[in-house]
Amino acid sequence: MQGKIRKYDDQRGFGFIKCADSNHVFFHISECVQRVPEPAVGDLVEFSLSSDRDGRLCAKGVQRINPPGDPCGPIRFGDIGIDEAA
Repeated sequence: MQGKIRKYDDQRGFGFIKCADSNHVFFHISECVQRVPEPAVGDLVEFSLSSDRDGRLCAKGVQRINPPGDPCGPIRFGDIGIDEAA
């Protein structure tokens, strides 16, 4: 799946990703493939859906689609079918 980081608490190491289907999915820093630089609000990411031990939806294997400084240029949020304003 793909989405955009909508909230991230760097002190606690977790946040939420907004998906194309409008769901918000929890993720923890331990599930980020690239931890440096830390995830940031607005990062476009790719991930797998999973469930935690309590059965709640969460993201696994979170990876930036277009890392900062990527020479290929930015990916427009609309390219992955998510409304930026939502």
